[in-house]
Amino acid sequence: MLKAWKRFGVILRLVSVAIILGLLVFIGYQLYTFYEDKVGFTPDRAVEAYFNHLAQGEFDQVYALTDKERLTDIYGRPVTVDEFIRQLEALTGARRMPFQTITVTRLFERQGVRYYAVELHSVVGGRAGTSRVLLEVRRQRGSWVVTYPFAIVL
Repeated sequence: MLKAWKRFGVILRLVSVAIILGLLVFIGYQLYTFYEDKVGFTPDRAVEAYFNHLAQGEFDQVYALTDKERLTDIYGRPVTVDEFIRQLEALTGARRMPFQTITVTRLFERQGVRYYAVELHSVVGGRAGTSRVLLEVRRQRGSWVVTYPFAIVL
């Protein structure tokens, strides 16, 4: 009878240690996900950088922040850097875009993909205007990249 109680005590201790370790792992993961958006190159900063580079005409940087796996033409062929830059130059008229402010609002996250509503405020010809864009961002090889939209027409 005494052996049974000792064995029960050992099992109870092991279960208790496993529960405590599980709680510590869970709390650690929650802290990591909380601070992940506050430190380093966060998805919010990636979205801001994407539009800042677009506004400055730094299309090679825009390409670097774009998901290459999804960047294809209508036939499924990967888009090269030169084609990407040529299309953005045609889209913008090779001019800098006068974004005064960029407002990034996180909408939701699903399966590691984050969705943002972005408002681009600008003044062109003395008139203020706002453009709204829905943006999809995902983590790829340790950094955040834009997966939608591309505005590429080849």
